[in-house]
Amino acid sequence: MRIAELKEYRATLKSSGFRGVFRKYGWKIFATFFAYYLIRDLLLYVLFPYLLAKGIV
Repeated sequence: MRIAELKEYRATLKSSGFRGVFRKYGWKIFATFFAYYLIRDLLLYVLFPYLLAKGIV
C-alpha cells in the first residue's frame, strides 16, 4: 500500500466510519488487516516463546 492510499482510507474512515470503508473498499481491506495481525501475533506469542523454550534462539 502506498502512503496516499492509506491517507485516503483514513479520510474515508473519519468521514463515514467502518461501514463507509467497507462499502467503498470491500472486505479485502479488513482481510488484509486481519491477516497481518494474525501473522504478527502468531510470531510474537507462539513461535518466539517456543523457540526460546527449546533453546534454539
